[in-house]
Amino acid sequence: MPIIATAGHVDHGKSTLVQALTGTDPDRWAEEKERGLTIDLGFAWTTINGISVGFVDVPGHERFIKNMLAGVGAVDCALLVVAADSGWMPQTEEHAAVLNLLDTPRGVIVLTRVDLVDTETVELATLEILEEVEGTVLSDWPIVAVSSVTGAGLDELRDRLAEQINTERNTDGRVRMWIDRSFSIHGAGLVVTGSLARGSIGIGDEVEVLPQGLGCRVRGLHRHDEPVDHVEAGERAAINLVMEGSPDIGRGSFLVTPSSVSTTNRFTVAMMPARSFAEIPKRGAFHLHIGTADVSVSIRRIGHTDGFIVDADSPVPIAMGDRFILRDSGRKAVVGGGRVLDPHPGPRSSAIEIESLMNVLDSTPATRANALLNLRGVAETESLIVDSDGGTATEGLLAGPFTISPTEATTIAAAMNTIVGTYHANFPLRPGIGSGELATQLDISEVIIAAIVETDDAFIMNEGTVAAANFAHVISNDNEQAWDAARKELEVSFAVPRMSAINLPPELLHAILRRGDLIQVGDDLAFTTHQIGEITGAVRSLPPGFTVADFRDSLGMTRRQAVPTLEWLDRTGVTIRSGDGRAAR
Repeated sequence: MPIIATAGHVDHGKSTLVQALTGTDPDRWAEEKERGLTIDLGFAWTTINGISVGFVDVPGHERFIKNMLAGVGAVDCALLVVAADSGWMPQTEEHAAVLNLLDTPRGVIVLTRVDLVDTETVELATLEILEEVEGTVLSDWPIVAVSSVTGAGLDELRDRLAEQINTERNTDGRVRMWIDRSFSIHGAGLVVTGSLARGSIGIGDEVEVLPQGLGCRVRGLHRHDEPVDHVEAGERAAINLVMEGSPDIGRGSFLVTPSSVSTTNRFTVAMMPARSFAEIPKRGAFHLHIGTADVSVSIRRIGHTDGFIVDADSPVPIAMGDRFILRDSGRKAVVGGGRVLDPHPGPRSSAIEIESLMNVLDSTPATRANALLNLRGVAETESLIVDSDGGTATEGLLAGPFTISPTEATTIAAAMNTIVGTYHANFPLRPGIGSGELATQLDISEVIIAAIVETDDAFIMNEGTVAAANFAHVISNDNEQAWDAARKELEVSFAVPRMSAINLPPELLHAILRRGDLIQVGDDLAFTTHQIGEITGAVRSLPPGFTVADFRDSLGMTRRQAVPTLEWLDRTGVTIRSGDGRAAR
């Protein structure tokens, strides 16, 4: 069901027009009846030329402008109401600016109260409207003169609305509904209302309320005051939610598919000034209106572009492409509006980055995801989907939960090449640098290292170490001769020296250990493989229950060598210990 929002100056007949079209008085509050003006949002529905439509009647008084902004954010069509006996007025201008900044694609301009003026006044009022809307999205909207009292022009208005409203909505996508009011019903609990902008909701569905991050379940649904099993995009709904506790949920909260929208306090936007401003003011008491949310913000222009950094006082649930309005409460005016570029920008945003994102705002979600990836270099894959409003990056390299842009992958590979090359030069006898150490130096995840190695034939990974593919850690003949001499000295007896006292360079010693010719059995104790064979043979010749002293004496060791050697034999399963005695397995 398409949603139509009214807009226009106070007391120009918006609510009366809605009542004439629907038969329902949209003014819900007693105070509205008494004062004769709409304070809060009013709702009504009817059928126009066979199409079910809903009306959101928004207030026109300046004091209630934020309620008006809450009502026009998710509409398909707008009715800009101008009284023929009053003409274009301050709130008419402000509401028209909002509709233009939100790029509301469809609408009708309604000239009301024509029964109170003559034909010439109607013509002059029409010419004034045409002049005021020139250069805006409203310039293509039809103008219809009506009288809500006599009914004149209402049939033509219905025809023009039927031409303008859009019945095609995305009912398969992720749920998105800004909540415009909430209340509690005895025995049922919390009920929220809003216009479902996307997706569909059924009883029993799990949803999330942002920015609170509350998981909820749908207990009941109403549409047009009637209970239903599900509602779809384009329909107004009252939703009974089940959740833990009694959280503060109301206007400005966002009902979404779980984990489909992120919240942020800092984001970049593309923004243009309202018609009454030459440029966005540098300072002001700014409020950002998005959906039904109203958040205090500060802004900073990025270079000489139309891009701005926005810092919000409280978290805002947004995605790339979302539209918003910026109002200055000090000036009491809408000063601009635009679209979200990057919900989670880096510490510095450049003019080039802003331009690259502005160029893809109206592209596919996948193109937007690719653009965000190119800026971030490395990003969590799920965050790209959420921030781009459902896009999956088609470019880049997958690495566990991350996606790496092609440019960043090349940059990382170049840095890896430098670090690995330096490591080989410093430690030529080692097989390569540990992937954990490499990841630490680059300040990235090990899964990214693994993904680069897997796709780049310049590297190889073996047992957790990364090496250049053309690197060979071969022990030279001179080093082999040095090892052979040291081995002969060690094998003279089992009373071997401490490892630190073996007559070999440390790097060569570790290379021999990695090769397996020397086996470390204790913190500072090692034997050759030939000696290990003799030790295990000697153990099997000892009677069951032999002691440390028996083992020591049989091999001519000192206690310093015997105790750690026996503990190593226990760990490797050669011996089994029982009290102070041992036996060969």
